[in-house]
Amino acid sequence: MELLIPLVVVGARLIVPLFIGAYPLPAILAAMVLDGIDQTVFAATIGGDLSWYQTYDKALDIYYLAIAYVSTIANWGDGIAFATGRFLWYYRLIGVALFESTGARWILFVFPNTFEYFFDVIEGIKVAWNPFRIAARWIIGIAAFIWIFIKLPQEWWIHVAQLDATDFIKEELFGVPADSSWTEAVAANPMVVVVAAVALAVLGLLGWWVVTRRLPPADRPFTLDADAQQPPVDKVAIKRRRD
Repeated sequence: MELLIPLVVVGARLIVPLFIGAYPLPAILAAMVLDGIDQTVFAATIGGDLSWYQTYDKALDIYYLAIAYVSTIANWGDGIAFATGRFLWYYRLIGVALFESTGARWILFVFPNTFEYFFDVIEGIKVAWNPFRIAARWIIGIAAFIWIFIKLPQEWWIHVAQLDATDFIKEELFGVPADSSWTEAVAANPMVVVVAAVALAVLGLLGWWVVTRRLPPADRPFTLDADAQQPPVDKVAIKRRRD
């Protein structure tokens, strides 16, 4: 019975990415959540030596990101966004191969997984706008910002410093030992939860203001369906090309 939950998590990591092609944004976000929680689930259920986890995790990372990359081939067309995503995907793939060959964790810092967040941003724009009209310099700027200010610190935290976010939150924010339960952590310092809830509410309101007041009008109704996000077919242009 203790293996049921880990098996469900592993099964979810295999099944959820299969929906990325049809529903890119919710499926990739769900895959990322599963990627973030599975080690904690394994530690809490099966315990023991988890030295195998790094190889398992990288294999399933490549699995769902490969599906995401294939979806860009089907859904993004042949433009600067696709070319940038293709470079970021293969660049990370080289890094993972080198890491698996050498075991040197710093390689994953040099070859950060920028593709994943770049994919998220483009698919986030696609829910109501056409991101493929954005100027090339802005597309490159998005990728560079993610690479430098998000992924490099994250990769350093995880693979070079080898810090655990859960332990850090419990020890530094809640002020309890890392092996304490979340119930004990919240009871020891409930104001952390209050501050976090207020911060999330403020960010949510700020995001809503940006979307409703600062962004240009949507190109189409909101949709998470990749097929519905495709631009309408210009039948006149197609007829001209055939003629």
